[in-house]
Amino acid sequence: MSTLTLTMPRLGETMDEGEIVGWLVAPGEPFKRGQPILELETDKTVVEYPALGDGVIDTALAGPGDRVAVGQPIAKASVANPADWTDAAPPPAEAEDEAVADAPSAVSILRMPKLGETMEEGVIAGWLLAEGATYGRGDAILEVETDKTVAEVPALYEGRLLRILAQAGERLPVGAPIAEVEGQVDGAAQAPQPTVVAAAPAAAAKIEAPRQATSGAIRATPLARRLARRANLPLSNLEGTGRRGRIEARDVELAASNGVSAVAAGEGTRWIDSPAGRIAYSVAGTGGRVHLLVHGFAGERTAYAQLASAIARSGNTAVSLDLPGHGATQAEGGTIAALSQAVTDLAAAFAGPLTLVGHSLGAVACVEAAQGLRTRLQRLVLITPAGCGARIGADFVLGMAQAQSAGEVAHLLRLLGPKGGALSAAALDQMAAQLKAGRLLALAPLVTSQDGRQRVDILRALDTLSVTVPVSAIFGTQDRIVDAQDAMNLPFRVASHFLPTGHMPQWDAPRELADIVLTGAAHA
Repeated sequence: MSTLTLTMPRLGETMDEGEIVGWLVAPGEPFKRGQPILELETDKTVVEYPALGDGVIDTALAGPGDRVAVGQPIAKASVANPADWTDAAPPPAEAEDEAVADAPSAVSILRMPKLGETMEEGVIAGWLLAEGATYGRGDAILEVETDKTVAEVPALYEGRLLRILAQAGERLPVGAPIAEVEGQVDGAAQAPQPTVVAAAPAAAAKIEAPRQATSGAIRATPLARRLARRANLPLSNLEGTGRRGRIEARDVELAASNGVSAVAAGEGTRWIDSPAGRIAYSVAGTGGRVHLLVHGFAGERTAYAQLASAIARSGNTAVSLDLPGHGATQAEGGTIAALSQAVTDLAAAFAGPLTLVGHSLGAVACVEAAQGLRTRLQRLVLITPAGCGARIGADFVLGMAQAQSAGEVAHLLRLLGPKGGALSAAALDQMAAQLKAGRLLALAPLVTSQDGRQRVDILRALDTLSVTVPVSAIFGTQDRIVDAQDAMNLPFRVASHFLPTGHMPQWDAPRELADIVLTGAAHA
């Protein structure tokens, strides 16, 4: 074995520095050629960087969060063959350009690229060019989401986008056709790429121009954009600490931990007037079917940020509201009827087929509203619904209604599941201040008694509704508020799904929940 100093690789022509997201191999742990050894973030993307030969990490010289210039040391390693690592400098695509520069233009198939060592499939997050548009070498063509990152895929040669074969939201295996193009495509893009070279990360990082379609004047890394979408945080509300004011992942995480949201900032908030007062809501996506998302007791519409994003990516529309007595909505909601009326009023503002999605007490409001929306209603989805059994978590319901301090709120939120205790101190203070206003005091006793007896019932209504409307119910097997065994009480026509989550599948299993909401079934 030979001792080698590993340095920050150059993953694109414009890359000057990179940030260590994390080491995937610990010091003293052996690695094989092609195995990802660390995750890097540049100003263009986040990638797993594979080992170019066998070896062992001796000492990590840079840790997570460290920003290191290209060529500077990041680790000491013992490697089997130092010559293996001399291939790291030039991106492989450079040498191929000269050989094919004079090749005649032809109709070619662009395929799902392999953007990381472990990538087996990707989701088309969006096309950045319209059919018929021409592009130059290095222009971003589309955005692909994997289980690791969101990356813009650049053109390696000049050409024209003839026909899009895979639409936004589609999940496809590596190598599957995604578009017809006029001109050359990289050979590696026409079939699954080898797993031992760094060609895919280098290509994904090599982007000269920003995304004109969505980014405008706001500079942000792809990881920051993905985190902001999932947290429902408008980039325009964030301050970037990166080079030239670029918004980075840490900026989004800091904003989210401080309780910044679209609701707090007012960004994207819309209003409808009702006799009880103004109701706040937000919209994600356009076209397709309208999905009206209704949160539960003591919640707000931002709890649906990830689901709303998935619905929008599928080509449909997600409408999320703050129920009366909750969030930014000014109308008070001391009765179940007031909640269901708000759902009805908002549904009336959107034409066409409708899917209602209700969580916990929001499921009760949706079932009641569905009675008058039956002619438009194409599907009803109930997430950990209240009203299906004799018992409910009174500690949470009554505790949130009466909470006076951030400490009380923190303990109560932990009842919701593993992510319930993740809020920052600032966010807990903000929530406690809202709850101290007592907006939920009248509603809580309508849901449960002091000893946990449930006072709402949706089973009779579901027995009638499910005759004409497809109904799905999703239960968390670790739910401490609604017992998953309540599913046994549902009418036989209601499709029941079980996820290994607490009371908030939209937090704990967002991808599986989105599959059920959009298609009626969870996919592996």
